[in-house]
Amino acid sequence: MKRELIPYYISRAFLSALVGLLISSGNGIWMGVLLGLVVYIGFIWYAHSGRYLIDTTTPLFPLRRDARGMAIRDRAAAISVAIGGLAYLGLSIASQLFPIKAHIGSWALALGMLAYFAISNWLFIKQ
Repeated sequence: MKRELIPYYISRAFLSALVGLLISSGNGIWMGVLLGLVVYIGFIWYAHSGRYLIDTTTPLFPLRRDARGMAIRDRAAAISVAIGGLAYLGLSIASQLFPIKAHIGSWALALGMLAYFAISNWLFIKQ
């Protein structure tokens, strides 16, 4: 780990814990810890993947994208929002038709976030 990225690591640990608890609402604290850990590992991997420029003048947001990275981010965000919305719609319809006890919003959010990471990584590899 790089010493100049310590504020980034701390802020992303807090954000990961928050996301993990938000997604796992009602499913137990251990599920939230596990999901938060997976998200945190993703943040650490992003910082060390070599895809971003590191600007230490802004310690909480040190990762910078070039034009290619911004185009990939925009495409991945648009597709993942659509996937999350369709997942929410599909899960809400399924919960009306079948006796499903699920936190629909949490699952749709998790699918949207997973879609973003998968699509952005696929676009970085593809192009």
